[in-house]
Amino acid sequence: MAEELTPVPPKGTVRERKADPLTEGSPVVQAWELGLRLRQRREEIGMTAAAAGKAAGIIQAYVSGVEAGRVKLPAKRLAQLVDIYELEPDEAAELEELRVGAARRGWWQDYAKLFPNEFLRFLGYEAGASQLRSFHSEAIHGLLQTEEYARAVIRGGNTVVRLTEVERRVAVRMARQVRLDGSDPIRINTVISEGALRQQVGGPAVMRAQLEHLVTLMTDRPEQIEIRVMPFSAGAHPAFGGPYEILSFASPRLTDLVWQEILTFIDIVDQSVQVNDYVVTFAETRERALSSQDSLALISEIAREMR
Repeated sequence: MAEELTPVPPKGTVRERKADPLTEGSPVVQAWELGLRLRQRREEIGMTAAAAGKAAGIIQAYVSGVEAGRVKLPAKRLAQLVDIYELEPDEAAELEELRVGAARRGWWQDYAKLFPNEFLRFLGYEAGASQLRSFHSEAIHGLLQTEEYARAVIRGGNTVVRLTEVERRVAVRMARQVRLDGSDPIRINTVISEGALRQQVGGPAVMRAQLEHLVTLMTDRPEQIEIRVMPFSAGAHPAFGGPYEILSFASPRLTDLVWQEILTFIDIVDQSVQVNDYVVTFAETRERALSSQDSLALISEIAREMR
């Protein structure tokens, strides 16, 4: 019988929002939820963005920017919208909590000159996600990489990265791994191609240490981290062709997102139909991969072969 996939929190039902380290740590996610809730309320009362802007004395583009989570909202402006939308005091307090959180500066902003805005936004989503599901055909997921493996990938895997940027990029990759720990760490379900395990990134010693790191994670944190291997013998499979990851969030209001990153292209997919295609594809891919136990055995075997 197939092993059960770590469940994703159910969506579509609203529950009381409490302080949550998952979202407290990500102003990007808090801005997203704030904007979403304001838009939903505006639509509930049958008001257009233009009408809301006129009532608040601001332009429609400002209202749309706030609803998209891309524009900061001062306390005074939120208070205006609360009055215009006739929100209850309890919900107004929740929105103010989100507004304060959204105004904070994420650690990734210290690297704004190093990465494009879309990647910085992805780091914000990842910092606030409760679960990720991913497929990787050529490399280990960044949250599971050792420092030496990450350095080898960054130094040798991208011709557009300047040598002076390598260590800062490594520092960012290591900083992302803070999500593996804490009181409510991110849950990971990842499928890795056998080829990614055999590619000697950084040489045999670096690769062996990386594989042993995966073994340790799988052994010490089986309820948090699931790693499955797609063996060469599987042939073509649903995810054949490229890496991707699906981010899920604790708040029932927030939908799944998909992140794609290839040589010259990065993208955050938020259209529900497309996202669902990725969710279904991942489930089918995971079913065709080796079980967790067999994957652990294969990773251990390949690590021993690294001389």
